[in-house]
Amino acid sequence: VKMKKILKLLILIILLLVVYLIYTIFKTDKLNYIALGDSVAEGMNPYGEIGYSYTDYIADYLKKERKLSSYTKKYTKSGYITENVINDIKNNNELKKDLRESNLVTISIGANDFLKNISIGEMSVDNIKEIKDKISVVFPNIEETIKEVRKYAKNQMIIVGYYNPIPFLFNTNGNDLDILFAYMDDEYKNIANKYNCDYVSLYMLFKNNSSYLPNPADIHPNLDGYKAISNEVINVLHKN
Repeated sequence: VKMKKILKLLILIILLLVVYLIYTIFKTDKLNYIALGDSVAEGMNPYGEIGYSYTDYIADYLKKERKLSSYTKKYTKSGYITENVINDIKNNNELKKDLRESNLVTISIGANDFLKNISIGEMSVDNIKEIKDKISVVFPNIEETIKEVRKYAKNQMIIVGYYNPIPFLFNTNGNDLDILFAYMDDEYKNIANKYNCDYVSLYMLFKNNSSYLPNPADIHPNLDGYKAISNEVINVLHKN
C-alpha cells in the first residue's frame, strides 16, 4: 500500500513536471500593447489630421518581429490632459482590464496641460522664471497620472517625453528657452524613475531635426518625426 502511494506521488510529480516543461517551451513572449495619451500618441499630423503615430510604428515593428499579441490606441485622444487619462482609468473597467493584461504601455501626456498654463507667444527669455513656475505646477498632475496607470499596468511602461517646438514657431528664438525644456525633461525622468518606468527623451532628437516639425504654425510632428520617436522607444525595448 505504501509503495502504491509512493508510485502515485511520483506519477503526480512527473505529470506536473511535464506540464511545466510544456508551458515553458510553448509560453508566448508576445506583447499586449496599450497606447495612452494625447494627440502625439493618437497621431495628429502637422495639418490637423489623425494618422500614423509613433505608437503605430511600434506596433508594426512588434508585429514584424512576431512579438505582438494585441495593440490598441483607442484610449488616446487629441486634446487630452492628465485629468482625462485619470478619469478614463477610474471610470472605464475595460481600460482597467486592458492595463492589467498589458505587457507594454506607452504614454504621452502633459503637453496640453502646459499649453493651458502658458501661451507660446508669451514665452521669452525675459520671463523664464514666471514660465517655469507655471510649468512646475503641471508635474504633480503628470505624476498622479502615472501613479494611476501603475495601479493596473504592472509590466513595462514607457513615458515618452516632450520636445521644444519653439524654434520652429512664429520665427521666435526658441533656443534661448532650452533651459525650460531641459527642466521639463529632468522632471519627466524623475517621475519615470519613481514609478519604475522607462523614459524616452525627445528633447535633443527634435532639437537636432527641425524637419520633423514642418508646419511653422503647428507643434505636431510629421511621419518622419513619429518614426524617429518610435525608433527611440524600440531602442528601449531592445535594452530590456
